[in-house]
Amino acid sequence: MPNKALTILIADEQHLQRLYIEKMLNQLGYHRIVPVQTFEEVQILTAIPAEPFDVLIINAGLTLHSCGPQPQVRHVLVYDHLDLGAPAGATPAVLVRLPGVPDNVNLEHFMDIIDPPAATAGLRVLPWLRELSRARVVGA
Repeated sequence: MPNKALTILIADEQHLQRLYIEKMLNQLGYHRIVPVQTFEEVQILTAIPAEPFDVLIINAGLTLHSCGPQPQVRHVLVYDHLDLGAPAGATPAVLVRLPGVPDNVNLEHFMDIIDPPAATAGLRVLPWLRELSRARVVGA
């Protein structure tokens, strides 16, 4: 079950891209989402260190032409990132960089790193394994 208290900031110049990412996060159970269009908006919203955002999902193109303080966030996903060298500035607890736009699988894996599923959830990825363990072995 997702942590409904996580605050997520999405930054992309393209409105449809922000909506696409927000919709995927909603489907995963996250609803405290703030979409913004510019890096300046990211800096303004993250300038208060007492209330940092838990997650920043940002298009790398927004950070290329910016200078100034790095956003105060706990975890960052940078996408459309072609130069996978070392990041400048402060490094968050989790930093993931993708060469393209995140899809459902990428976003789910990223959020699983930040907000791991409960141990009682069992096997989510391999449900066929349960059936295999129940099947009789023939010819043994």
